[in-house]
Amino acid sequence: MEDKHTEILLKRIAADDNEAFRLFYDRYYLQVYRFASYFVDSSLLIEEIVSDVFCIIWQHRKRLSQIDYFERYLYTITKNKAFHYLRSENKMSLTELDAVSDKLSHDEDPEYLIVDKELNVSLKKAIDELPERCRLIFLMAREEGLKYKEIAEILSISEKTVNAQMVLAIKKLTKTLGNITLFLF
Repeated sequence: MEDKHTEILLKRIAADDNEAFRLFYDRYYLQVYRFASYFVDSSLLIEEIVSDVFCIIWQHRKRLSQIDYFERYLYTITKNKAFHYLRSENKMSLTELDAVSDKLSHDEDPEYLIVDKELNVSLKKAIDELPERCRLIFLMAREEGLKYKEIAEILSISEKTVNAQMVLAIKKLTKTLGNITLFLF
């Protein structure tokens, strides 16, 4: 189970609690909407997918408490619904859908895909607060994808210094952002 609050909501929903379902809907609506938007660009179609996802959740409410990784389950339903709509509108072939699905499942975790603007703003602010040299090295490694050896050569410093600055950057970001940094790095 993802967290205690979700577990409690799911148990209440399984007991036909409409208010719990409303709370659940409010909690997960934006995540489902954003995730669907990675597959479909029509807001009308996205709304339809979101509606279908929550209908499926309600229809299968009696079995919800048996699901160990509920958010994964939610994202899978969303992806499948999006693919269903794309297939039914002949916008994508099965081969194209499989390629998108493979890329998504292998390259990016759904939780990463739905990181919202607030998190990005918080991350940018936290990076901006790093000491100048530390920030520069961090950005060269994370944004530019340079190896520590390449950074050391460009800045005329040792690889040990680059490594020490990266450790410092991650410690400071973890202190500022908390456990969210585990998902980012």
